[in-house]
Amino acid sequence: MDYLQDFSIQFSGLTNGTHQFEFQVGDKFFELLEYAVIERGNVKVEVELEKTTTLITLLFKFNGEVEVSCDRCTINYFYPVEGNNRLILQFGEGEGDEDELIFLSRGEFEFNIAQHIYEYIALALPLRIVPCEEMDDTSICDQTVINRLEALPDEKEDSGSGEIDPRWEKLKGLGSKEPGSEELGSNNDFNND
Repeated sequence: MDYLQDFSIQFSGLTNGTHQFEFQVGDKFFELLEYAVIERGNVKVEVELEKTTTLITLLFKFNGEVEVSCDRCTINYFYPVEGNNRLILQFGEGEGDEDELIFLSRGEFEFNIAQHIYEYIALALPLRIVPCEEMDDTSICDQTVINRLEALPDEKEDSGSGEIDPRWEKLKGLGSKEPGSEELGSNNDFNND
């Protein structure tokens, strides 16, 4: 856990103004974070810190790659990530933390950015990751899984058989009848099992 302490920025001794920090995020970083979906990667993170008497603005810029699994064939591969994010640390009492704003007590002298770096990297990933579609190259996929997926019956073909469950057939007519033309409390039509 001491390794993640390397991602703490001690701001108490810094003068007001702009300061630069650089971090290298590797496999060990992802392994030590609890509940991390990403387990491997190599990402360079640059942080520009601007300090004033009442707040600190952190600008994150990162670029690299992380290992993810394909949503279609589950093969692992390295996906490029990059992004820019901003985080504001404000001294004093506040109503609570927001996405970009965190309140710090006056006695704090450092801030650990490890969890924020991980969240920014994870948010840079797309919701659906299918590398063969992006690269237009199916050779990178796990062909065994692809063959099994192609062997599955198509849902559209199954639904077009023409046969309708008799229980649904009786329900189809309910919406088209005039209100009050038939008593709704009757169960006679549905108990013919």
